[in-house]
Amino acid sequence: MKIVFCLLISIPLILTSCASHNTKPGGSGLLETDESVISAETSGRVRQRFFDEGTVINAKDTLLIIDTSYLTLSLATAKANYEVAQRKLEAAKLQREKAKETSAYTQKEYNRVTALFKSGTANQKQLDLIKHEFSLAKLAVRTAQNQIATGEAGLNKISTEIDRIKRSLKDCYPIAPISGVVTEKYVEEGELLAPGKPIAKISDLSSLWVKVYLPTGDFAHIKIGDQATVDTEAGGEKYRGIVIWTSEEAEFTPKNVETKESRANLVYAVKVRIKNTDGRLKIGMPVYVTIDQ
Repeated sequence: MKIVFCLLISIPLILTSCASHNTKPGGSGLLETDESVISAETSGRVRQRFFDEGTVINAKDTLLIIDTSYLTLSLATAKANYEVAQRKLEAAKLQREKAKETSAYTQKEYNRVTALFKSGTANQKQLDLIKHEFSLAKLAVRTAQNQIATGEAGLNKISTEIDRIKRSLKDCYPIAPISGVVTEKYVEEGELLAPGKPIAKISDLSSLWVKVYLPTGDFAHIKIGDQATVDTEAGGEKYRGIVIWTSEEAEFTPKNVETKESRANLVYAVKVRIKNTDGRLKIGMPVYVTIDQ
């Protein structure tokens, strides 16, 4: 009798253990997607906007046009200043050539008068005068060289300013970095923008992902690349997914889990990506993920 009683107790335990072992790991979560918030990189008034919430956007599409009139005038002024600075630099170079010619001539005269002074033909006043002229000629060469250096620095500064204005003009036509759907619109036509102000949020709905949390026993068998089945819990078609990320360390169950006891457990996060093949998957949709093994 004791043997039969023990067997009757053991059979349910064995069945329970086998059922638990055969259960595929899984969990529920909310669908999320990759998003990009595009912000203004220059200031100005919005002249045209080419999107609204729900608009399908392709990568590199122009989102809006910021008024360019002020920057266009600034660019014209900078280019005119560049031309003036170039002319001044050319004049400084000519002045240096002239100074070099004068310096070479006065050096010859200095050498000639020095020789005459040593022979007694020239007097001290003549020697002092040519020495003075020679010093002024060398100083004129140095002055011209400094003017050239200053002119080149000025040209570089104006050139940098021109490049900055051109970059700002390019920024007046902000483009989408990714393809997707505009899920948030932050500006209106006629609005004055400042650098850093958000313009739009674009969400890539071609594929979404969900993060689920697994206990240690289930997580131990999960690896990146594992296939998964995703159920929207609303009936209809189930979707295929793939594990794209697993956490490196355990954490407490997130607060949105219902019971306090469950939140106290240590779990591991697993991220699964799902192709939105029919366009029915939406951000924030609850799903249940079963990881195939």
